[in-house]
Amino acid sequence: MKITGLSINNFRNLKKIDIKPANGMNIFTGNNAQGKTNLLEAIYVLSAGNSFRNTSDKQLVNYDASRYQIKAYYTYQERFLESTLLYDERDKIFTINKKKTPHHNQERIKVVLFNPDDLFLVKGAPSKRRNFLDFILQQLSGDYAYNLANYAKILKKRNLLLKTEQTNKQSFAIINQLFIENAIKVIIQRINLVNILDEIVQPLFQEINGRQNKIKIRYALSFPVESDKINLNILQTALSEQLEKKSSDEIKRKQSLAGPHLDDINFYQDGRAAKIFASQGQQRNLVICLKLAEVYVFKRVKGYYPIFLLDEVLAELDENKRFLLLDHLDKADFQSFLSSVNLGPIDKYNANIFYVKNGQLTRKELQ
Repeated sequence: MKITGLSINNFRNLKKIDIKPANGMNIFTGNNAQGKTNLLEAIYVLSAGNSFRNTSDKQLVNYDASRYQIKAYYTYQERFLESTLLYDERDKIFTINKKKTPHHNQERIKVVLFNPDDLFLVKGAPSKRRNFLDFILQQLSGDYAYNLANYAKILKKRNLLLKTEQTNKQSFAIINQLFIENAIKVIIQRINLVNILDEIVQPLFQEINGRQNKIKIRYALSFPVESDKINLNILQTALSEQLEKKSSDEIKRKQSLAGPHLDDINFYQDGRAAKIFASQGQQRNLVICLKLAEVYVFKRVKGYYPIFLLDEVLAELDENKRFLLLDHLDKADFQSFLSSVNLGPIDKYNANIFYVKNGQLTRKELQ
């Protein structure tokens, strides 16, 4: 998947942008607060339907306008497509090839995003790591999106019954069984994804980290499993036993105390917990490699690459690691878009460089 043309109108400070990106690496550079991140954000919004900055559509509209429009021409499995997102105060319309369609349409642009907030993925709250897995899986699998939404609804019902002290009723027994069944569906898909990420991220970390340190990733369940094997039946039995064991605590605390809403991911560097023993720089490298691994997972599962968006990633790396990452992106088969205040010498890379000032591309230079 590659974007061949991008048009942005009245999105934040981008009043009118029309570009033809390179098939490989595209870099937006300029001073702070000029619109570099806004360009990446526009691509993300066209893909996901919402911003990664936790803001409303109304706030995305340029202050001189009443609506925004983002349009992209792109290749998808040897087909040429056009998608458009138009928002105004009355409606939000998403189209593919000029036909209105739901935003979860599988032919929409798919992206992987790195932004500075991701640097807290290793040492931040477990919810960030669960969201990391959920975002990947929802792009990869319609079944997972359905299972996760279903689990969230059942979890809400189960917690309501706990809060209203209705655990002795038949309705709780039914909800409890549905809760276990749907929880295991979510967990199995997450474990499979983590195993693939673990396989892919190890050589990437070696490459980007200058052949130093070894990385392992493991899915961390919120309940014990007394078995070396993991399968659907074993997980169902273990979760059922844990819920029974925790039943009095759940009634007291009025919430579900086991399940995928409490699971986590553990990262290890050279056999030790990365969030404790890895330096801040090593944690940064790990997160960047995780995002790269996400791109390659997508290719393995879906058969094509997503678009890779990297917001100010170069500022987070020392000079050597920066060039190792740029080397990888320059040789990669996928398309990438990077924002960066400072570039340094990059003459050897075959990149499209866009200079951004006051929401406009003031100069474009081909290296």
